[in-house]
Amino acid sequence: MAEKKGNILNASARDGVKYRKASLVQLILGQANAGCGIVFYMMMIWASFIGPQGYAIGNVLVGGILMGMRIFDGVTDAAIATAFEKMSPKLPKIRIFLISGWALAALGVMLMYKWAAGIFSGVAGVVVFILIYIVYIMGYTINGMGAGTIGIVITNDPTQRPMVGLISTIFSYVTPMVLGNICAFLILPKHDNQYNLACLGDMATCYVIIAGIFMLLTCWAVRKVDVPETWAAIGGAKAEEAIEKKKKAGVSFKDIAAVLKDNRETQMYMLTCISDKFAQQIGTQSVVTTLMTGVLIGSYKASQMVGNVTMFVGLAFAFLGGLFVAKYGAKKSTIVWSWAAIILGIISTVFCVILGPKGMSKLGVMGPLLMIWCVIQIGFTAVKMILTTTGNTMRADVVDYELERSGNFFPAVLGGVYNFIDKLITSTSSLIAGAAITLVGYTATRVPQMGDTPTWPILILAVGLTNILPIIGWLINVIAMKFYSLDKERMVQVAKNVADRKKAEQAQQA
Repeated sequence: MAEKKGNILNASARDGVKYRKASLVQLILGQANAGCGIVFYMMMIWASFIGPQGYAIGNVLVGGILMGMRIFDGVTDAAIATAFEKMSPKLPKIRIFLISGWALAALGVMLMYKWAAGIFSGVAGVVVFILIYIVYIMGYTINGMGAGTIGIVITNDPTQRPMVGLISTIFSYVTPMVLGNICAFLILPKHDNQYNLACLGDMATCYVIIAGIFMLLTCWAVRKVDVPETWAAIGGAKAEEAIEKKKKAGVSFKDIAAVLKDNRETQMYMLTCISDKFAQQIGTQSVVTTLMTGVLIGSYKASQMVGNVTMFVGLAFAFLGGLFVAKYGAKKSTIVWSWAAIILGIISTVFCVILGPKGMSKLGVMGPLLMIWCVIQIGFTAVKMILTTTGNTMRADVVDYELERSGNFFPAVLGGVYNFIDKLITSTSSLIAGAAITLVGYTATRVPQMGDTPTWPILILAVGLTNILPIIGWLINVIAMKFYSLDKERMVQVAKNVADRKKAEQAQQA
C-alpha cells in the first residue's frame, strides 16, 4: 500500500512523528470550559458598576481595589499550580479543579451581585467587597488552572493544536455574544435599560447557570483523558514516579523564576499575549464599552445586532485563519495577523474621528455608515480571533519546548508563569479605566449610562482605549517575534526530540 501523502491535515505522515491525537468530541467539548471562564470574566467586568451602586465605593477606589485583587490573583496562581502538579494522578484532578473552581467562583458572583449588594456601605462595604472578590478569585483561578492543561495534554499534533486554540477562541467570542443578546433583549428591558442592582442581580443568576453548563460539558469530555495513563504517557515514566519526583523537587516560585530567566521563548510568548490582553482588557471594561455603545452610538440593541453579524462572519474568517496557523505555525501567523490588526485599527480610528461625537449615533440606525462599520468590525473580530488562536497554540508550543529544553513537563507551572505575569501587568486595566472616565466628567459614584451627552473628550477616550492601545500591543507582537525561534520547522524537531527521549526512558525502565 502506498504511503499516505503528508499534508496540512495529516501532520503525522507529513512530519514522520507519531503525535497524540484527540477525537472531534474531545476537541470541541474539551474546550467548553473556555465558555465558563469567559462567563465569569464577563460578569466581573461589571464590578466597576456594582462597587459604586451596591457598596457605595467611588470609581477610582473600585479601580484600585480591582487592581489589587488582580495582583493577588496572580500570586495565588503559583500555589494553585503547585497543588495541581503535586496532586496524585490516581485522582481525576482536571475535573476536581473544574468543579471546585466553578463552585467557589459562582459563590463569589452571587454574593457580590445579589446576596450582599445594597446591604453594606462605608468601610464595611469596602471590606465585604474585597472578601467576596477573594472568594471569586480563588474559584476562578482553580477552575482556570484545570482548564489550562486540557489543550496541552489532549494533543501535541500541530494540525490539531491550532484547532484546539480555534475552538477555545470560538467559545470565548461566541459566549459574550450570547450573553450580550440575553442581556440586551431580555434582562435590560426589564430594568429600563439601566445597569442597576436588580439588573445586575438577574445577570449574575443567569451567568452562573450558563457557566455551570459549560463546566459540566468539559468534565464529560475529558473523562477519558483525566486518568493516570495520560500523565504517564507524556512524562515518559510511570505516573506515580513522575508525581513523586515533582513532590520531592517542589514546584514553587523558584521554578517560575527559572522559566522566566532561562526560557526566552516563554518570555516572548508572554510579552506577545500579555501586551494584547492588557490593551484589550482596558477596551472591554464595562465603563468603556458603555461609553462607546450607550453614550456615543446610543443604542445597546443596535450595537448588539452589529456584534451578532460580525461574530458569525468573523468566525468563518477565523476558521480560515486557524488553517493558516496549522500550515505556517504560530510565529508567522502572529506576525501576519498583527499587521492586519494594526491596519484595521487605524481605519477604525479614522472612521470614528470623521464621524465625530454627534455623528456616532448614525451607527445606531440602518444605513451606509452602519454597513461600513459592520465591515470594519468583521475584520477586527476575525483578526482578534486568529491572534487568540495563535496565542493558545504558542502556549502549548512553549510547554513542549520546556520539556525538550529542561526535561520538565510542567503545564500548570507554565500556566502559572503566564497567569502571574499577566495578572500583575493587566491588573492596572480596571484602575486605568476607572480613572480615565473621571477625566470626561464621571466622578464619585456616577458611572456612564445610555442617554448621557456625547462629547469629543468621550469620543477620544473611547477610541483611544478601544483602538490605539491595542495597536501598540500588536506592534509589540511584531517586535517580540523577531526574538522567538519556535517556528513550524523548529516545533517538528521539538516533537521528534521529545519522542526520542520518551523512548529512551521507557527502554531504561524495561
